[in-house]
Amino acid sequence: MSDEIDAILNDDAKLQEIVDYCFQEADANGDGTIDSQEFESHIKMVYEDINIPVPTKENMDVYMSSLDINSDGKLDKGEFKKYVIDMLTKDKESRAS
Repeated sequence: MSDEIDAILNDDAKLQEIVDYCFQEADANGDGTIDSQEFESHIKMVYEDINIPVPTKENMDVYMSSLDINSDGKLDKGEFKKYVIDMLTKDKESRAS
């Protein structure tokens, strides 16, 4: 699986497909952005799926703020891409240990 993750991370088209899919999945209200509630819900699902401890709400808020480059309180698809890369990397690391 780690080879598959590497292949995704090293192929912009494959990575964008994953970003698009995850963004659509996380954007529960379909407004084209991910708000803090949608982000929290998505991150809990992903962390549970890859079997790593879910961060506290405070840590999720700090993480979202670090991704929110334009500081509008929401993530657009470009900002969300960094999150997807982080999650793929965490998934790869969790499988290696």
